[in-house]
Amino acid sequence: MKSDLKIWSFAEIAFQAELNRDDASDSEEDAFLLCGEDPDTKERRIDELRNMIKERGEAHPHRTDDAYLLRFLRARQSIPARAHRLLTRYCDFREQNPHLWRDLDWFSLRKLGHIFEGVLYDRPDVGRLIVCRMGLWDPDEIPVEDLVRACLLLLEIGIMQPKLQIVGGTGLLDCEGLTMKHMRQFSPSVAMQIMNIMVYSFPLHQRGIHIVNCSRFFETIFPLFRRFAPADDLWQKVYMHGYDISSLHRHVDPECLPKKYGGYRDPVSLELWLTKIKQYGSTEFDDEMKNLGYKNNY
Repeated sequence: MKSDLKIWSFAEIAFQAELNRDDASDSEEDAFLLCGEDPDTKERRIDELRNMIKERGEAHPHRTDDAYLLRFLRARQSIPARAHRLLTRYCDFREQNPHLWRDLDWFSLRKLGHIFEGVLYDRPDVGRLIVCRMGLWDPDEIPVEDLVRACLLLLEIGIMQPKLQIVGGTGLLDCEGLTMKHMRQFSPSVAMQIMNIMVYSFPLHQRGIHIVNCSRFFETIFPLFRRFAPADDLWQKVYMHGYDISSLHRHVDPECLPKKYGGYRDPVSLELWLTKIKQYGSTEFDDEMKNLGYKNNY
């Protein structure tokens, strides 16, 4: 019983840390190695990015404070011109897809349960591991747009945390139970939305996308997405492992993986994660979600 309480207390500490907005003192080295962030030039580069926004008028972010702009710089190796292009794409994406976030009760997406899972163990080489278990999704009950909304929400909340801005994330797509009924839901527009969120228009270091429990038939279908996202640098980060978990382990240390995939971690469902975010939320968090366009119905 005492052991269970100890494990639970560690879990609660991890959940509370999800809302930490402070740069950890030990993250400076990781920020330099992973994001090219030099403490001596950080403020100057933030100012350069802010001036680009004002002078070019191409992006209209809802915030331009240092902490907000820093997340875009970190996602583009602290190069202001690249960060500005990313910020512009991010603003354009939000303007073009208001149905994915505007007036959405973010807490309602807990209905997706275990379709999305995460591991609250973030390492510089892997970042935050997010699992999408597509076979658990019932298209008759949950529209495909809600999957896209959940993916966007996961990233919007996650990227508020400075640590995740630095270490980024790794995606694991589990195709167990996936059928053509699922695949037919992904229209070209939905596929492009996913590509924008995962690769082009969101301030996130994408460490890699790993596809497991996938038959050879579906392995031939996934490359068709290249019609919507032909960039070579994206597909160099996509790894097909079939049913070979040892292949996955050659790329992702089992120390970072859930037990289902031969790892050592307990996954956290989207339902539990959002419940804890709500529990440990603050006025600052609520205001930020509201400024993004989300609403709270509680």
